[in-house]
Amino acid sequence: MGYKRVASSALVASHCYMSHVILENVLLSQLLPGILLLAVIYYGVGESLSIQRRVGDSVALPAPSDLNVADDKPLEVLWKYKINDIVEYKSNVKYLPSNQFNGRLEFNTKNFSLTVRDLKLGDSGDYIFTGEYSNVQIPAKTVTLMVYEHVSKVVIDQTVRLLANHSCSVHVMCNAPGNTNVIYTWKRGNKTYANAQQMDFHLSPADGPTNVTCTVSNNVSEQSDSTTVSCSNEKRGMLWYLIYIGIPVGGAVVVILIVAVVVSHYRGRNTDDQMDNTIYSDVDDIAKVKDTRSNSDENPMSIYETVKDQTIPRQTPPNTVYDQITFGRSVS
Repeated sequence: MGYKRVASSALVASHCYMSHVILENVLLSQLLPGILLLAVIYYGVGESLSIQRRVGDSVALPAPSDLNVADDKPLEVLWKYKINDIVEYKSNVKYLPSNQFNGRLEFNTKNFSLTVRDLKLGDSGDYIFTGEYSNVQIPAKTVTLMVYEHVSKVVIDQTVRLLANHSCSVHVMCNAPGNTNVIYTWKRGNKTYANAQQMDFHLSPADGPTNVTCTVSNNVSEQSDSTTVSCSNEKRGMLWYLIYIGIPVGGAVVVILIVAVVVSHYRGRNTDDQMDNTIYSDVDDIAKVKDTRSNSDENPMSIYETVKDQTIPRQTPPNTVYDQITFGRSVS
């Protein structure tokens, strides 16, 4: 009797466990899709795609690949750029006001893709597709668009500087006019140097001509340029003597000339000062000489008159024999 009760209790417990498992599976099968849909709606989880294009190109941003709709079912679609709504579709297409995409958007009502024409650098970013079909939320799709400028020209600038030890310091700079978000790669001989727009190294005359190549690239284009640098004996000899001998000697000559001009100017000023003092002294001495002229108010005294009144001793003229010549006189 006790054995039957134990068996009956075990059977009941087993039925309860099986019922619990069946109920749990049914609940999971019914609730899991709804939970996943809520997660998709809340977190925006869905397809993602990355596209690269060049400035001026056009690109078609696709809708979710598994989107199948019937014509008799209601459908609502919304395309967003980052956080801004740009295109809305229910029964008709509505382009929402946007200064950025004015006249450059085209929505396809058959596959629900969005085309952006005449791409610009500022069009880079995330484009998000959301929608609702038959009153059920469509999983969002994010398309990341990266727009790059086409690398059309590369220019290498080089500077070779002579050093005192007769070697050369070389600096090379790579430029891609008008391009941003690019990668620079250098190659010198058998060595490659990445992620550097400029490069510095040393050369000796024994190295001879050295070829360097710069490659500028992005995800849509690539361009290269090469140049040859050298530290030759001819250039080294001429420029080395000019820099390390000619410039110092020339500087010394300039300093000497400047000193000579200053000294000459200083001596000239001293001579002028002495002459001024002498003139004033002479005038004072003349003023002290007694006036031997008649006192006349009409002819005031001047320096010229003073010099005239001075008693100047006259030297005795040399003896000269004069004779009177008479025409027609006989000569004895």
